[in-house]
Amino acid sequence: MDQLINYMDKVASGTKPFWGTILAIISYVMFPDKAYQTAAFAVGGAIMLDIITKYIALSHECHGYRNAVRERKIFSKTLWEGTRIKLVSYLIVFILAGLAYRVTMLKQVSVFLATIVYSVIFLREGQSILENLCDAGADLKWLLIWTKKKEQQILESEIEERSDDVEKI
Repeated sequence: MDQLINYMDKVASGTKPFWGTILAIISYVMFPDKAYQTAAFAVGGAIMLDIITKYIALSHECHGYRNAVRERKIFSKTLWEGTRIKLVSYLIVFILAGLAYRVTMLKQVSVFLATIVYSVIFLREGQSILENLCDAGADLKWLLIWTKKKEQQILESEIEERSDDVEKI
């Protein structure tokens, strides 16, 4: 019996159960369906690429990484503030999408809602990556213009559909 108590004591002190519990709760809320997890990882990858391409663009603007660090462009407070705000905002939206699954009676409706949320965020991150690459000197303005035009068309059609739905009510 003493061995079991010693073993459980080592497990509890070594694994940090508080943080394990917090991560389990977040996972339960954010990923009620496998599709949510895949989409969240895709958006997370896009966010990481956005940060990397931002560093590349700032380095190009300052004629090198060292110059960007010297001029405090890369380690500026505003750069980290913007990134922190983006990450917290996305986390809250992901939690809301996960909670919608727990609240709605029709699970497919909430999965559809989450798909739209994750898709829009992924496309916005993709557009930001293209902007960063253009700032770094890549010849991708044609793709950036095309994505902005498509985004505008999608928004206009969405507004038109919603106005039709409101008129029906």
